[in-house]
Amino acid sequence: MADQAKKRLVRNVSCVVDQAQPTDEDKLKLVRKLTQKISQHIEAVIGKGDEKLSRSSTIEEAANNKEIAEHLEKAMPWLDGSLERALEKHMYSCISALLIAVSKMVQHELDKDNASSADWYRSIFPHEKTDTKPKYSDDANRIDVGLVDCPTDATAAAQPMPNYRTLSIVIEAKRTSSKADTEEAYAQLFGYVRHLYACQPDRRFVWGLICCGSVANACVFTNYRAYASPNMDVATSGGREEFVRLLVGWSLCDLRQLGRDETISSNLELNCLEMNVPTTNSKGECKTYYSNNMIVSADRLFGRHNRCFAATDIKPEKRVSDDNPMVYNAVIKDTWAMFSNEQASSKGKANIDRDDDDSDDQSALPASAAPWPPTDFEPAKNARCEVMILKKIRKIFGSEFMKGRYPEIVAGGCVYQPSSPNNMPDCTRETIGGLDLDQQFTTPFCLHIRYAMSPVGEPLETVRSVRELLIVLRDAMECHFAIFTKCGILHRDISNNNILVVRDDNGVHGLLIDFDCAIDSSLVGSNRRPERTGTLPFMSVANLENLPFERTMLDDWESLLYLVCWLGSYGINDTVPPRDDAYSLQIRRWSVGHDVLDIALTKRLHLNTMSNFSEFIADNFNTSQPGHTLLKRVAVVLHSTLFIDQKIGLDANCKGSMIIDKLDTIPEDEDEDDIFSLRDIAISNNQASRKRIDPFVERMVHAKEISAQLLKVMEKYVEIAKKLDS
Repeated sequence: MADQAKKRLVRNVSCVVDQAQPTDEDKLKLVRKLTQKISQHIEAVIGKGDEKLSRSSTIEEAANNKEIAEHLEKAMPWLDGSLERALEKHMYSCISALLIAVSKMVQHELDKDNASSADWYRSIFPHEKTDTKPKYSDDANRIDVGLVDCPTDATAAAQPMPNYRTLSIVIEAKRTSSKADTEEAYAQLFGYVRHLYACQPDRRFVWGLICCGSVANACVFTNYRAYASPNMDVATSGGREEFVRLLVGWSLCDLRQLGRDETISSNLELNCLEMNVPTTNSKGECKTYYSNNMIVSADRLFGRHNRCFAATDIKPEKRVSDDNPMVYNAVIKDTWAMFSNEQASSKGKANIDRDDDDSDDQSALPASAAPWPPTDFEPAKNARCEVMILKKIRKIFGSEFMKGRYPEIVAGGCVYQPSSPNNMPDCTRETIGGLDLDQQFTTPFCLHIRYAMSPVGEPLETVRSVRELLIVLRDAMECHFAIFTKCGILHRDISNNNILVVRDDNGVHGLLIDFDCAIDSSLVGSNRRPERTGTLPFMSVANLENLPFERTMLDDWESLLYLVCWLGSYGINDTVPPRDDAYSLQIRRWSVGHDVLDIALTKRLHLNTMSNFSEFIADNFNTSQPGHTLLKRVAVVLHSTLFIDQKIGLDANCKGSMIIDKLDTIPEDEDEDDIFSLRDIAISNNQASRKRIDPFVERMVHAKEISAQLLKVMEKYVEIAKKLDS
């Protein structure tokens, strides 16, 4: 995570602590009042206030509460700088003690004043256990201090063992404020935040805190960047006051400002989630859905933070359980779509560049971005919105054509947080609206979208045989071909997560989903904007290398080839025994290369000749997989059709994507021996020597014809698979 912290972190952002302050004017005044009063108390305890009293009497007088006084006493070594030479673990109890003291002082003051303006506030408390691995973690990393937000009508006390499902804020502490310790603290904090997104279905954004020596920095994690506050040195009065302002702000701000989604709630009585799904892009027009099954979690630190839920719009009559299961009739997708006005040309728009190892879609940093739209922008004009794309497809296809092969939108639109002022849709501005113009210019503007779709599919790994797999893949790519040729929409993210299995009265068929990366070629300049999109390890070479020409259907077919190879290598479902040599397979390098260009170079090597493709990939298919020979044959023919296509009348030196040397004809796909005789034909890394032909550009002209042939390949092997199973 050290590289992520270097690339994604924006430091010294003055508005970060402001983002924790209530938007309600009365609550904001109350925060200022409490901040001043609590800060004065702490200054008096330290002995730097106006009254120079003895420590014991000052503590009693300042806090007027024995328990608070004890916590302030425990926090003193952190506040007076005496921890500088102590062990890091000694900081945890000091930091926790200050957090508890401030929280109790907030509650004490509000109870004493009976503040009517504080109609709802919360206590921010640390967990009792520090330096521990939280529950529901998928790694062994331990957090230093975890914070939870508790309603004040609950017992106000430190919480026990932390878990990522309820953690509100994570603190990483280091002994000194040196550059090395600070960099390491940020890197570790980045690692923890991913778990919060993965485990909490209502998580919009995440707060974090690092405490290095006496210096604290608050961080806000958004879809594509993290923003850190200026230094708050708690060894100084100004730093202490700013730190208190942050804590008091967290206590009184709206729930959404802590990063929570107010439109998703837990119904404990029914044992399920309740979600408001917009029916339009207008505020307040929603339909309630119920779910107890999050089928896709937001398990990446950066990106669109996609979540999918199997759901129903029929309210359960009694508590959902194994004996009373929920019957789903829709899939809810919750995502943050990058905003793009459909009237804008490609000039000046964000160029999304994937330059890290995060495999989430659209997880990359912007090289440049247009300034954010005005406050009154129209969400319905978001050209990157999947809802708009699917509605266009449905309008062109009608109600029957390709029915069940792509998602049908039942309801959907922009999410509005109920307590958000000014009728503003949930967007980047709501999360970190105080950015200056330069910071906005390099920050993608994202819009929170939620929609319900049907039919309800199952993950690709639920296929029961190679025959079912080929049927599902054929159906998805047939739909892919029709959507582009009839609607001009290119999917651009063929992956294991985006092709689902649907079982109905007609048997099994495929469902192509997730059009978040799709682009409408009818929009001005949209098909010419070079952009890395997709999911490692299924991105095409041109996509990985960000070559400066438009992507075509062949990039998605190349992704399908990689998907077939991936499943062939590791197994199509969890009934296939895991491989002992999984970590040594060459195909693993498609997802764990040094960077995307390294992965692209690896793929060129693996695909460069039929001999290489056989040696590195095809010959290593999992022999424990029933039907692996047929799956290998499909991969080989897809490869040869995609890269060595003799039916397309290209230049004599460039057939498909291959440079042909002293070879006038290419064998037809008659049998396996013919295919594997193409061992001396190589994909061009560069250009043909005589005419300087770029084969990737050359094949682009014939993308439709090659795609049609690839679809015939899938149809052919579906029929072969059916015969073999009969």
